[in-house]
Amino acid sequence: PTIPLDSWIYPALDKLAGLGLVDSALQGSRPFSRLEAARLTREARDRADTSLPPPVALETLRRLERELADALADLAGNAGSTFRPLREARLDYLYQEGAPATTRGTNARQFALNANNFGIDYDDGHNGQLTLAGDARLGSALLVSLRPLALLGDDGEADLRLLEGKVAVGLGPVEISVGRQALWWGQGRNGALVLTNNAKPLDMLRITNPTPATLPWLFKYLGPIRFDLFWSELESDRDDVDEPYFAGLRLNLKPARWLELGASRTVMFGGDGIDVDWSDFVTILGGKNLEGGDDTSNSVAAVDARLRLPFLWGAELYGELGGEDEAGAWISRKAWLGGLYLPRLEPSGRLSLRLERADLTTMNDDGDVWYRHGLYTSGYTYGKKILGHQVGGGARSLFGELELRLPGDVNLTLGADYQERGLSLPVQEKHFQPFAALEWALHERLTLAAGYHFDRVRNAGYVDGAEREDHLVRVGAVGKF
Repeated sequence: PTIPLDSWIYPALDKLAGLGLVDSALQGSRPFSRLEAARLTREARDRADTSLPPPVALETLRRLERELADALADLAGNAGSTFRPLREARLDYLYQEGAPATTRGTNARQFALNANNFGIDYDDGHNGQLTLAGDARLGSALLVSLRPLALLGDDGEADLRLLEGKVAVGLGPVEISVGRQALWWGQGRNGALVLTNNAKPLDMLRITNPTPATLPWLFKYLGPIRFDLFWSELESDRDDVDEPYFAGLRLNLKPARWLELGASRTVMFGGDGIDVDWSDFVTILGGKNLEGGDDTSNSVAAVDARLRLPFLWGAELYGELGGEDEAGAWISRKAWLGGLYLPRLEPSGRLSLRLERADLTTMNDDGDVWYRHGLYTSGYTYGKKILGHQVGGGARSLFGELELRLPGDVNLTLGADYQERGLSLPVQEKHFQPFAALEWALHERLTLAAGYHFDRVRNAGYVDGAEREDHLVRVGAVGKF
């Protein structure tokens, strides 16, 4: 099974990589399978046994080993069939107060504090959420996994849905799956240019290699490689062309232990009244329009990289450069994202810092360019949520986060995000969003979590002088079975 994109496992593995215990992770292609996370955990354990890592690394490693015990047993050669109808249950209480924000030039409408949350919307007021996860596996050949969700809003109405789920077939190193899945393509952590879990998971046919592979001959110098390819179809009630196809391809590799490279491309094409076939799909995914010269597809592409600097206490520089168009076989109408991760801000390694800047302000004569299109006027959206970075086009974000890992598996996170939206307009909407989050692994089968996000909005709704304050409170518990 894959690990949900909102799991604590990802920042834990990022921490171990930053502390020098993991070299082979491809951090820009997510989700990870549980087996891949176990492989990285075993790599960290092997390195820890021959070095003197700080106590925080050993604490994080022990928690990962408890969480991934079954997958670690599989790695040890004890793989077999499993039936886990209830692997995890999460119960949350949420209180939301405020109004949704819009992304200019698209149909996107989203409460700004509720980003990267699988496209889930909450009522203003009190909300309850129950998320379950279970799976069944036949050796390494067949997997069925389900992640259902139940929501109870302030109006008393219940909403039951399948948040994620898939049927997957393993063919050696390759997995072919059909189902509802969320993908994160890129090095960013507060957002990414091409794909995130800001919108609801896509119903897709997907082909990937969950564990990075090293190719033979001269290709071995490329290091571990992952590929990801999917086909999907968007919703039927869009404001423009109903049920357009949506597909993507990503390549990710690590030619050196200190350097990771990636490239992604997604394309929206076809739909109600626009006939396409498989050859058209190959043409469009390769970056060309169909014969006739019309702009018959909406594509987004990006290259990304992560550079580790061991001589600077494991500091990491990462970035993404994306384009909403193509000129001379290279991306044009660019946007960018850059970040700095300091996993060891002080000698003990318990305190880390992340800074991240995203700029999607490329303009033309019609205004914002990113996530907009002349034919697909709903924009680069699914379920009225941006598929990429949550701030949308014509916007900037400056994000900072301090994480403190305390003894006893207690994690405290403090941070803030400053956003400027509608930068092509006479009046810009500005958001200042500080937040605090606390997580405590009280027991190996029980974790408690709480968080508070605040948003001071200036020029709300792009009206000069209009101000608003929004709030989001979340308290929850996760049980393992």
